[in-house]
Amino acid sequence: MRYIEEEGRTVEEALEKALEKAGIDRSEARFEVLNEGLGDEPARVRLYQDAEELDLIEGLIKEFLGILTSRVDVEIEPRKKGYYVNIHTRGYDSALIGRGGKTLEALEYLINLMLRRKKPNLQVELDISHYRERRKEFLKNKALAVARRVKETGKEMRIDPLTPEERKLVRDTLRKDRSIRVYLVGRGGEATLVVAPAKRSRSS
Repeated sequence: MRYIEEEGRTVEEALEKALEKAGIDRSEARFEVLNEGLGDEPARVRLYQDAEELDLIEGLIKEFLGILTSRVDVEIEPRKKGYYVNIHTRGYDSALIGRGGKTLEALEYLINLMLRRKKPNLQVELDISHYRERRKEFLKNKALAVARRVKETGKEMRIDPLTPEERKLVRDTLRKDRSIRVYLVGRGGEATLVVAPAKRSRSS
């Protein structure tokens, strides 16, 4: 049986942290109190996870990638919706990520398709060597840099074509900045985000 351990000022706080990390409701939880948190010691709880789901995910991925290499490390982290799964293959990571993460997107689609045949509500966000985490951080920094440049020059700038998920990330990053606006030009895979001064009329 696999589990998550969390600490807090009280048992309730520690449990809430564990539930949020696991992405499950209290009614579904099986947990034990490791420390009541008396005196200066923090409260600590252990929340048990669904070992069947974790074993299914890990086994399917290792079997799927077994034609390439037997050296596949799989890290699984519960999220609010499903699991974040990071893979490290020691030699094939770049090929599995592909140009702009396209191969990774295809792999994620196939893995989820196979998982849903066994467990319809099971869903994973697939990553390789934390590529997506690093990509998200890069895009946030790039969006902020573009916004600064737009405000300095008063001229709009385009951001290279992104996936729908990446476009949402950029929009969310810049949403609170009222001195600029973000809009989309084009359709499909060639759609491009434009960052422009808020008071300037949109140019074609």
